[in-house]
Amino acid sequence: MTSETTFLTDLAAVLWPCGGLLGPGDGSMRPRIRRGEQYLPVPNARGPRLLLPAHNRSAAVRGISAFSQRHSLRERLRALLLTGAFATGIAPLLLRDRLYVGEGPGIEHALAAALDRELAVAVHLGPPRANRKPVLLLLTPGGRTIGYAKVAVNELTSRLVRAEAEALRVLADARLADVTVPRLLYEGEWNGRPLLVQEPLPVGSQTDRPTRRQLLRCVSRIAGLVEVRERRLSDSPYRRSLEKRIDALGARPEAAPLAEALHRLPDVHLAFGAWHGDLTRWNIAGTARRAFVWDWERLSLDAPAGFDALHYDLNECVQDGVHPGVHRWLESGARLLRDPLMADLGVHPDTVSTVMALYLIDLATRYLHDRQEESGARMAAVDDWLLPALEGLQERAAHEAARVL
Repeated sequence: MTSETTFLTDLAAVLWPCGGLLGPGDGSMRPRIRRGEQYLPVPNARGPRLLLPAHNRSAAVRGISAFSQRHSLRERLRALLLTGAFATGIAPLLLRDRLYVGEGPGIEHALAAALDRELAVAVHLGPPRANRKPVLLLLTPGGRTIGYAKVAVNELTSRLVRAEAEALRVLADARLADVTVPRLLYEGEWNGRPLLVQEPLPVGSQTDRPTRRQLLRCVSRIAGLVEVRERRLSDSPYRRSLEKRIDALGARPEAAPLAEALHRLPDVHLAFGAWHGDLTRWNIAGTARRAFVWDWERLSLDAPAGFDALHYDLNECVQDGVHPGVHRWLESGARLLRDPLMADLGVHPDTVSTVMALYLIDLATRYLHDRQEESGARMAAVDDWLLPALEGLQERAAHEAARVL
């Protein structure tokens, strides 16, 4: 068994308490498993990104549509081919692997009872990461989307699912002009693990990735979830919290350089507000007038203004490679923070590199606490790219601050 096939069988034990068994789709395992309880790992069991019901074409097609990113021609072609294969019924013939789940009530039954309606599911898995967890698309028998469910699979994802449920409760009482967030429909437990269901957002063919102006407008709206205040870095609760998080890393070799980098940053005045915490192309879509934002599990109400813009831009820059992407980000991120919309938020040109350095220190601390490198996440090796980038930013921050201190 590979790590990915092990992940699949472990996941099956969470979603379907009787467990699951991987096997071929040639019918040889049918006598051992109740007929009809089959899911197709897509593209295969060695690198699964989706689990689609083998005998529900409508749910499978909707799952492909809902979870396909379609940000490139290759992704759009892949989604088109998969959709055609499931719509015509030939997908079970082309995809050789099956996940056969055991008899008895599964996650579908629990969700149907919680929402008091009949439903079908398709499951998104995503790439290997420490915070990887199943996201279930919930559909009516006719194929209409009811919502999305998240189920924790370990300690980290349990914390994140609970955090997102709390974030959605906070956001329900907030007024975010021009930004729509999902409502929390249900919170509970399944198989001893946290579970939440949130409503679907109206995104699709009429929405797209945000333009620069739309992104920065959204970043400003999110920062304004709380009163944006200017504080000296040394006096900020944010810095004290970050110091504690670095201290909690203990004897990890990266902890000392991160603490030293934080200590060396100039003690400038910064604007502090809220940040989404994971604003990327996968968590935002929009129109000219409105942004739709989801995946709020990392929401924080106290961080330097501009973090969301930097996070979005970094993830865009590294799509074609981490090292060249980070090199581009050191310039493009600075340009974003010098935009007039960021100045209106309180980001001063002479503090740009300090904000960027703080963002990298924060991101590195998160990766290390989450043990992302052990899961194989491509950006998680902080000593490979993040610490070197941080050294250059420290020098820039000192030069910028010298003009105002």
